[in-house]
Amino acid sequence: MIWYRWIQAVVSLLWMVGAGVRASGRKEFPRTGPVLLISNHLSHLDVFMLGLLLPRPLNYVARSTLFVGPLAWLIRSVGGFPIQRDGMGAEGIKETLRRLRNGGIVTLFPEGTRSPNGELGPIKPGIVALATRIQAPIVAVGLAGTYEAWPRHRSWLRLHPVHIHYNPPIAPEELKKLTPEQILERLRAELLDAHARARAALSNLR
Repeated sequence: MIWYRWIQAVVSLLWMVGAGVRASGRKEFPRTGPVLLISNHLSHLDVFMLGLLLPRPLNYVARSTLFVGPLAWLIRSVGGFPIQRDGMGAEGIKETLRRLRNGGIVTLFPEGTRSPNGELGPIKPGIVALATRIQAPIVAVGLAGTYEAWPRHRSWLRLHPVHIHYNPPIAPEELKKLTPEQILERLRAELLDAHARARAALSNLR
C-alpha cells in the first residue's frame, strides 16, 4: 500500500504540475465494497491514471505477455495480475472473483489491448461471463488524453492534459435481466458514453 500510494503521488504531482489531470463522476463511485471497473484503453498510462484521483486502491487485469522481467514486478506491485490476451480464462476469472470477494476494486480493459487510433475498439465477449457471475456493481470509465500522451505507435511519453470520467454504477441486478448480447451492448454503450464525457471535459484542461 505504501508503494502504491507513492506511485500515485508521484504520477499525480507530475501530471497536475506539468499538464493537468481532472476527474468527474466520482461522487457516485462506491466508497466501500467490491467494484468491477471497466475502461477504454488508450495507453500504458491508463493503469496509473484510472486510480490517480480515487481514495481506494485498484487491482488491475493485465495480459500475461506483459509479465516479463522488471515490468512483471512493477505491474504486480501496483495491484496487477495476469490473464490471457484472448480471454479471461478460468484462472483470470477465479482471481478476479477472489479480489472482488475481498471487497476490492478490479480494473479491466474489455478491448483487450490499446486502441490504435484513440477510439473504442471491439469489446471481448469474455466480459459477459464475468459480468453475469459477479455480485458487484460495474463502473464504466472514460479516459481522454492518455492517447495523445503516449499512443501505442510512439515509443516516448509526453505530458498532455488528461480527463477521467466515472459513470454511475450498474447494479448486478440490472444485468441479470439481459441476454448475453444485450449485456455486451449495454457495457459498450456505457464505455462510449463515459469516453464521450471525458473528451468533452478535456477541452477545459487545454
